[in-house]
This record gives sequence, C-alpha cells and structure tokens, in this order.
Amino acid sequence: TSLRLMEAIEKRVVSGLGTSCAEDLARLDDYYITRLCSDRVARCIVARMAELQVGLREATKHYLALAIRLQEAVQRELPESFRWSLPRPARDYLEQLRILGLREKAPWALGDFSATARSRMNRLRDF
Repeated sequence: TSLRLMEAIEKRVVSGLGTSCAEDLARLDDYYITRLCSDRVARCIVARMAELQVGLREATKHYLALAIRLQEAVQRELPESFRWSLPRPARDYLEQLRILGLREKAPWALGDFSATARSRMNRLRDF
C-alpha cells in the first residue's frame, strides 16, 4: 500500500507540474525529490524548476536558499547519471545554483577571498 500511495502522489505531482508556480516547486522537500520520487518524476520537477528559474529571477529570489538546498541534495544523493539525463537547461540551472551556493558558503573555492568580508560588511550595514 505504501508503494501505491507513492505512485498516487507522484501522479498528482506530475499532473500539476505544468500549472505549478515557483512557490509550489520551491516548497517541495529535497528529501522527497531525491529519495522518494522516481528518477522520472525528479527529472520532471528539476526541469520545471529550471524552466521557471526558481530562485534566480527577481520575482523568485526569496526561494534561492531552497533551490540551492535542492541542488546540494541532487549532487549529494543522486548519481552523476541523473544530472546528465536532465535537459541541458536544467543542468545549466543546477550549475548556476551550485556556483551561487559556493559563493555564499565557500567563496575561496571560486577564488573570491573578499566575498566573505564583503558579505559581513553588508550585514553590518543593515543594522
């Protein structure tokens, strides 16, 4: 019965992808997408998020942290073959999210040593 329930949920998610907004997609849990969904459904979700540029457009930038978290989960939990099976725009989207995540969490990995200091200064200015 658990399998049937998951299949029913997947069917409902896939049927609503075309009309889903950025908020709906951003709020899908990364654990659900990477561990519970079938590869086919996970590919559909990531491709739709890429199509809407969730987290990258001005209107959806408040979902950037959720999009980066999904990218990290995809990189950590799913095989490289999953990423290569995505359409090119979806792979590019995940790569943009990866770079944005590195810029915030590990700027030295990108060769930008001043980013951390700049980020701290901006936070201090906000107070």
